[in-house]
Amino acid sequence: MRFSPDDVVCRVALNLGWVRTAEEALRAWLPLVSELRPVSAQFEEAGPDGLRRGYLADLLVVFPPPEGGTAKDGTAEGGTAEGGTARDRLLTPVGGLARRLGLDPAAFEVDEDGLGGALDVKDEQDGSPYGAYLVLALTGADPLNPEGEQADYDDTGEDLL
Repeated sequence: MRFSPDDVVCRVALNLGWVRTAEEALRAWLPLVSELRPVSAQFEEAGPDGLRRGYLADLLVVFPPPEGGTAKDGTAEGGTAEGGTARDRLLTPVGGLARRLGLDPAAFEVDEDGLGGALDVKDEQDGSPYGAYLVLALTGADPLNPEGEQADYDDTGEDLL
């Protein structure tokens, strides 16, 4: 999947350990999914031998750049401060997402470039009503696959060695 270099791309990991059926999980997540409108969503039952119980979801949410776009120097076109720094453009949508999930935006740890980061809920007591326990964010790429789409090969790949 291709993203604009200014898009803030977030992966949101959710776990509802208290639900017993997929229907319960989907009903609980439907308002959030409807609001966030992820570009992809994956839902599955937690494995019986895994660390998590109930149902899991992985949402890929994209926040486009602010209206007006950004110039090469990182400011909004026309030299205004609307675009802010790369760090500001990352923190604004991630902070709103964290608040929407019921998480503390101050817990989001930004990488040294200010282009990505993570919010990891260490204590399940601090979790969100949607079971959010991890938010990964990266500017311009999927945080789990920053190099782009992975190729699928039917062959063994021996010819590539």
